[in-house]
Amino acid sequence: MKKTINLSIRVIIALIYLYGGFVFFMLNYKDHKKVETLKASGVQTTAIVKEVRNTGDGPCPYAEFTTVTNEKATVLGETSGTYHVGDEVTVKYNPQNLEEAAIESDLNNYHFQFSKSVFGSAVFCAICFLVALFTLFSKRFRFQLR
Repeated sequence: MKKTINLSIRVIIALIYLYGGFVFFMLNYKDHKKVETLKASGVQTTAIVKEVRNTGDGPCPYAEFTTVTNEKATVLGETSGTYHVGDEVTVKYNPQNLEEAAIESDLNNYHFQFSKSVFGSAVFCAICFLVALFTLFSKRFRFQLR
């Protein structure tokens, strides 16, 4: 009975690690899909930089643009650069969801960021897989149930 409980606990812990790795990878992939969709079918327009905000990545442009239906929307750039108030920047946005908008230069630089995040999530998945294997098969990893 004790070995059955230990094995079932090990299987549950292994599944938790594998699920965590999978979720982390899917979050990165979902973001990647949004960016690729925006690149391929986003509506392109011009935006005016209203201010330059200090973020964790440095100073990033905060721009306002007008949609084809004359709605005002804003976008915060993700990469720092030499932006100044009043500069014009090219923006791509999703007309069904104005929250999905990006400055075109950020979209062009996204491939490098995605490569880093995919590598990071792949490493995380591999670590989760190894921990799951260790949890299942290690003789040192034991639970003491009383």
